[in-house]
Amino acid sequence: MNIQNIITKVSSGTDLDFEESKFCMNEIMSGQLLPSQFGVIMASLAIKGETFEEIAGMAAVMREFSIKIKGKENAIDVCGTGGSGLKWLNISTASAIVLASYGIPVAKHGNRAASGNSGSADVLEELGIKISLEPKVVEKCLHEIDLTFIFAQTFHPSMKYAAPLRKEIGIRTIFNFLGPLTNPANVKKQIIGTPNKDYAKKIAQAGKKLELDRIITISGESGADEIEIDKNTYVFDSKENFSENIFESRKNLGSSRHLEVKSPKESAKKILSCFNMKSESSDEEKKAILNSISINAAMALHLAEENKSIDECFQIAKENIFNGNALKKLDQLKDFTNRS
Repeated sequence: MNIQNIITKVSSGTDLDFEESKFCMNEIMSGQLLPSQFGVIMASLAIKGETFEEIAGMAAVMREFSIKIKGKENAIDVCGTGGSGLKWLNISTASAIVLASYGIPVAKHGNRAASGNSGSADVLEELGIKISLEPKVVEKCLHEIDLTFIFAQTFHPSMKYAAPLRKEIGIRTIFNFLGPLTNPANVKKQIIGTPNKDYAKKIAQAGKKLELDRIITISGESGADEIEIDKNTYVFDSKENFSENIFESRKNLGSSRHLEVKSPKESAKKILSCFNMKSESSDEEKKAILNSISINAAMALHLAEENKSIDECFQIAKENIFNGNALKKLDQLKDFTNRS
């Protein structure tokens, strides 16, 4: 096997198998590819459509090249691929904090914004969290407070070879789908959101190939990488053999127009406002943000505790906001990261 064989195969529209995909990513992560070779492979994969075997194979090698931390039993990750273009506040980041406030360990893997107005790293900085930490500190944080942030730029140093080349070619590539599958804490359960319904199923299948115990991928009807509050959401669950299910929007959860933000600062302000709520509100913006964070936290809680229904989990998420637990967990994360 050599890289020319890979180029010949993908440029003719032929799929790579798992091992070929691993070989290709190993060459990329080792800095062995010429920019022209990288460009033709990425473009050819995008044109023909990436398969779950290709996603899984490349993600497996990205995992091998990452800096790892010791995970915590039953820890999960809640994240999205980004790329929706909807400019919403950081719903998965907020829902991860709510989830951890209930006692579910969360190893939140994330990065700065690529196409949106606020990435998870950006909003956490605005919330006072120190994101650039030594891996041992990140690990300790997970084990001591059941919540940690794994900053992708720190934990994936070999991306230095691919990052500038991705920027040069300027199109969506398979890398858009790989990040969520490469959590350095080796979580076994994940919720992953993606704006592309077709790729939601492929990412779920790739997660299973990578031996996740259970993975649920979601894709909103309007292209959100979150569960939507005013439209239906497509759900693919490895437990249900990746069949397409529709998560129907609940009545009176609010309008998604209230979720829009222009900056990480605005996103942080809206999350803090939500975490300071003591009860339901008639204010339409507060209502929409509360319900969006809570319904996304509910799906993750259902993943962690399968015996609980989504509706039960939805109420639990709200209760952990109203009783101050979510705000306390955020303060714990802030205190831990800034004293380390």
